[in-house]
Amino acid sequence: MSRCGAVIAAAGRSQRMGTALDKTVWPLAGRPVIGWVLDAFAAARGIDEIVVVANTDNLEVVRGEIDARPELPPATACLGGATRAESVAAGVARLSPDVDLVLIHDAARPLVTPELIEAGIAAAARWGAVVAAVPVADTIKQVGPDGQVLTTLPRDDLRAAQTPQVFRRDWLLAAYADAGTDLHAFTDEAGLLERSGRVVHVYPGSHENLKLTTPADLTVAEAILRRRLDEVVR
Repeated sequence: MSRCGAVIAAAGRSQRMGTALDKTVWPLAGRPVIGWVLDAFAAARGIDEIVVVANTDNLEVVRGEIDARPELPPATACLGGATRAESVAAGVARLSPDVDLVLIHDAARPLVTPELIEAGIAAAARWGAVVAAVPVADTIKQVGPDGQVLTTLPRDDLRAAQTPQVFRRDWLLAAYADAGTDLHAFTDEAGLLERSGRVVHVYPGSHENLKLTTPADLTVAEAILRRRLDEVVR
């Protein structure tokens, strides 16, 4: 049976939020954003250990949220690198040697569900490299540097990639080696594996699994969370 280790990327600096407070510790429906992420991972089946990759500003908050959840599988926090890809690689390096599936999730997606996590693990056990994704709702235009529309892309063939992304660990490590000094340029690990020649499959994500990028996203996320909590009460 595969052992799955999760790496939660929480080392970003929230520059587009327009605030000095890191979005991973921003209060969301009464608790820090990272707390909602850890709740989902605590409830998901198939996660054997967790590494949260933090920055110097949020490290202590992250550790406190981990300590507050004894129901988590073995979990720890470490500092990340200069870029997202380097931070994730630092987290992967902290996983136990016997982990053979690596699940990567952005802490900026606090609405992830246990079901979405479990579906990613199951899909990776079949395919070896998978990414949660949703159909693109908007019409996508490819434009040149002067803003001129070059072409309209066929929407039926497009997907918006999310996290979780789950990979065989040996494939991921080989992709890191292939990337070498270009690692910093990659915005997600699926792109790394694609470059190394691996076939990456998508599995169904969720439009509610939104990424917190602007203050408006926090408002939407809180509304979704409060609706979920109301449904549980009922």
